[in-house]
Amino acid sequence: MMNAIQLQASDGQLFAIDREAAALSSLVHNLACDVGIDSTPIPMPNVAGATLAKVVEYCTHHRDDVRLCKDVADLLQDDGLVEPWDRRFLAVDDDTLLRMLHAADYMGVDALVELCCVAIARLIRDLPADAIRSRFDITDDFSALERAQIAAEAALCD
Repeated sequence: MMNAIQLQASDGQLFAIDREAAALSSLVHNLACDVGIDSTPIPMPNVAGATLAKVVEYCTHHRDDVRLCKDVADLLQDDGLVEPWDRRFLAVDDDTLLRMLHAADYMGVDALVELCCVAIARLIRDLPADAIRSRFDITDDFSALERAQIAAEAALCD
């Protein structure tokens, strides 16, 4: 790939990404501008190879896009506003989706962060809190007294 930047995942895997696609990542773009690019790979110590492959795929697909995301509220309501390619790209298991969200946030790929957040919001929007905690293995650290107090405060708001 001509004019490519090398990225090295935390597990040592190397990925080539062209400069236009890499510009979607503020982290990679800033590092490339600040230190210059030679044949030395840019380390991505917080991103595993499988996840970095997905982020590179996303950036490569959207490299020529001018405006990637519409209003997030609109994306939550209307499936037709998310491109078919993006819907297929986000059709992954919960763990992969969360890893992509963390990687996109770390790398500063804002449009991918928004899309991952929309996908997660769609997954949980009609679920009760217990189901969300169970699905994402979140520990409930409220005591029974704290839960009762929150329920009482919520009742006052209704």
